[in-house]
Amino acid sequence: MIDLLSSAVGGRVVACNDEFFAEAVNLLKVEDPVWREGVYTDRGKWMDGWETRRRRDPGWDWCVLALGLPGTVGRVTVDTSYFTGNFPESFSLEGCGVGDDAALADAAWVELIGRTALSGDSVIVSEVAASPRVTHLRLNIYPDGGVARLRVEGDPLPGRDQVCPGVPVDLASAALGGVAVEASDTHYSQPANLLRPTPTAGMWDGWETRRRRGPGHDWAVFRLGLAGTVETVIVDTTHFKGNAPGWVSLELSDDGDEWSLVASEVAIAADTANVIALDPPAHASYVRLSIHPDGGVARLRAIGQADAGAAGRVLIASLNALHEDEARSVLGSACASTRWVESMVAGRPYPDVDRLLATAASAFDGLDETDWLEAFAGHPRIGERGGGAMSRVEQTGVGGDPVLHAELAEVNAVYEERFGFMYIVYATGKTGAEMLQIARSRLGNSREVEIVNASEEQRRITDTRLQRMTCQEIP
Repeated sequence: MIDLLSSAVGGRVVACNDEFFAEAVNLLKVEDPVWREGVYTDRGKWMDGWETRRRRDPGWDWCVLALGLPGTVGRVTVDTSYFTGNFPESFSLEGCGVGDDAALADAAWVELIGRTALSGDSVIVSEVAASPRVTHLRLNIYPDGGVARLRVEGDPLPGRDQVCPGVPVDLASAALGGVAVEASDTHYSQPANLLRPTPTAGMWDGWETRRRRGPGHDWAVFRLGLAGTVETVIVDTTHFKGNAPGWVSLELSDDGDEWSLVASEVAIAADTANVIALDPPAHASYVRLSIHPDGGVARLRAIGQADAGAAGRVLIASLNALHEDEARSVLGSACASTRWVESMVAGRPYPDVDRLLATAASAFDGLDETDWLEAFAGHPRIGERGGGAMSRVEQTGVGGDPVLHAELAEVNAVYEERFGFMYIVYATGKTGAEMLQIARSRLGNSREVEIVNASEEQRRITDTRLQRMTCQEIP
């Protein structure tokens, strides 16, 4: 498990009801809390943590935090160091997976840790038995007081926009599950720091080895978060000025045992993001960075294209880990039939994309006409604005011709009057003129035939949407 919350990975405070004595942002600091003897602010004793005022009315204090790395939570540490007469009696922790701060008002919060007693100047570690994928946390303290640090460890589960093939991503990033496997030297700091998705904050926020006095060189091995084709490697030495390596070598591997040298003793500059283009690009699941002879590196980026299979496994894991309400919302964007959605939610966990698609097909077999009409009603009309992002992508072929839009509006109205439901067509890859012609050709069918036609189009639409959700090739 890795840190999902600290400022080092992009965690941040969204809102809290009170931070009179000390700001909640201190909860996210990477470094251990400290005590400053005799130091006061204009509000009281300076404390290295989050501290609220003394509560004089019923209730408790709370703070909402956004994870830097959305994922499932496995372990939570509440540190009350130096809070001796002003710590909370207890705490609880909730999570939600809305993704966007703006959606928090309607979030369905899930209890991750129930109300748990706290002690002053101590560290309490709590295991989380079963966590959905969460993007935000709400820390509740009862009734008030101060907490120095909140550590949240777990497994990152990135979103679709971070992993899909066709978009260059940092395959090594901790945000995608990249981890440091081993290293020759960790005297000053850990190589895992190189994979943080945030800009480097200082020399301490990287990997630095001791000064080498004998032959050889230092090295570190990393498992990529997503297997894929590496196109460019960035060896960032920002903040390392008199102690950057002189040269680096890069090796790639698919299994961590057999290695291929792709860059040999490339000279790098200090305090610079050094870009090393691989020609040709190479496939990998692991990367070994060798620094010659020693020194410090701030960040390592392996920019490339993720494998469709690797991306699919990550996104299936995310779907499996969604809270039920969030899973209904996601799956409902593929098909608006309530019965179909409930069948898909109940079918989790899915071992792979193939099982997801097979379950979708089986769920369709159990639908009746009422269910199909509900599914059809979830689409915007062909040629109309509106609908979700997937609908807009599917209807790109309609274009902006006002004459075509008028003709589509007319045929939509005729179709609905004749059959009593919306004209449904698999729009991906079709022009507006093609969809218009298909609608006109289907107007001569009976209602019974059109129900079957529309249901088959709905199946194809849903299958394609599920494939897009999991970053697979669209047939």
